[in-house]
Amino acid sequence: MVLGGSAVTARGSLAAEVSERIAGGMGLACLYARRDGGGHALEAIMAGDGIERITLPVDGGSFESISPAVPCASIYEREVFEEFGLRPEGHPDMRPLRSRSGWGPLEGASAIPGNGISGDGVFEIPVGPIHAGVIGPGHFRFSVAGEPVLAMRAYLGYSRRGVEKAMEGPAGADRAFLAERASGDNSVAHALAYLQTVEQGSEIPLRARYIRTIYAELERACCHLGTISGIATDAALAVPAARGAALRETVLRLNERISGSRMLRGALAVGGVSRDLSAESMWDIENTVMKLEFDVLDLFKVIAKSPSFMDRAESTGRLSCEDAEALRAVGPVARASGSGYDVRKRRPYAAYGDIALNVPSCRGGDVYARLSIRKEEAMESLSAVTQCLNQMREGPVRARVETEDGFHVGVVESPRGEALHCAHISGGVVTRYKIRDASFPNWPALERAVMGNIVPDFPLVNKSFDLSYSGNDL
Repeated sequence: MVLGGSAVTARGSLAAEVSERIAGGMGLACLYARRDGGGHALEAIMAGDGIERITLPVDGGSFESISPAVPCASIYEREVFEEFGLRPEGHPDMRPLRSRSGWGPLEGASAIPGNGISGDGVFEIPVGPIHAGVIGPGHFRFSVAGEPVLAMRAYLGYSRRGVEKAMEGPAGADRAFLAERASGDNSVAHALAYLQTVEQGSEIPLRARYIRTIYAELERACCHLGTISGIATDAALAVPAARGAALRETVLRLNERISGSRMLRGALAVGGVSRDLSAESMWDIENTVMKLEFDVLDLFKVIAKSPSFMDRAESTGRLSCEDAEALRAVGPVARASGSGYDVRKRRPYAAYGDIALNVPSCRGGDVYARLSIRKEEAMESLSAVTQCLNQMREGPVRARVETEDGFHVGVVESPRGEALHCAHISGGVVTRYKIRDASFPNWPALERAVMGNIVPDFPLVNKSFDLSYSGNDL
């Protein structure tokens, strides 16, 4: 189902408008700014059973912060300030998010501001932005008293590429290749969200919707297997880590055989998919998935039977259900802390309305809970692929699409959680394009989960969140 959004103009307090909808069961999915005539406007995207857009015209260079009433808005308001210079008055935490202006080392200022925590025996440990391994750049500053972490602050933006600005221009141009690169290992998810914005109101062939779902679930399984392998690596379980990496490689090679790309890039197209799946490809998918189901279960049993791993994973990096809800964490991170929210079930798109899909959830909130959720979701993904293969019938895989002026929003459940793409189109031109990767709202949750743990466990906690640096930096 392609998602639209009803629009409301805030006449009074934006905090009151947002809080009212949160009380009614919706959540703040995104908050961003855009130019509106000679001024600016704030756009709050609320998500629940439907999508609602709240617009607040901004006069002058500031607006009343809603963060004191809606904590999850904090990171969005910091972004608005850095990108448009609109100051959220009354914001409780205006430390830099991505910007280096005014505090970079070449401008004579301290490269990274301190955490502001002092006392006997309290000191700071800077980590990054360059890390061991092939991961993105991010700086983490720990305040510690002995071993326990009193606070951790993440400073990102080192891989900023200007993706949102590049998405602007003629609405008829196919920019799926750009959307895929918002976060490399979530290429299909971001392409799907982009396609929802340009296909709004168009009928996509049923076979194409099933193929899109197959690609999305293969990507999800691949991503989760990589995270499971990474958690095993950080817990010094060399053999399970190698087995997990091998299973991920199995999916990547399958992707290349059926689409020509290990990351499934270019597989989706405006109006459908780039090419149909042959009978041989469908047979290949079915047989590979069938074997993977047994291998994933066996891998998890090996990891869970390790006493040393369980000692480190249980109760480590716990994100409470209350914090997950207040910060509106998304994806496996949220579902490991009591949430049952999943876009595929709440507002089905592609072929998700035609298949049976269970959404695993638990309340542990620790490293082991997040690992367990990823295992369950990987199994559900493999089951979804099999269902699609069994239900898919012959038919066209692409349709003609016309993109109309107005506001368009695409919302999908990426492997990391809910991802949004918002497009403002006027006169056939995209004048503002906003991407909110699933990792963006989860960074504050990571900062919260690290507190009270020890620094050596941070890599394990960080990997269990599996956040995207490039998806944040855009």
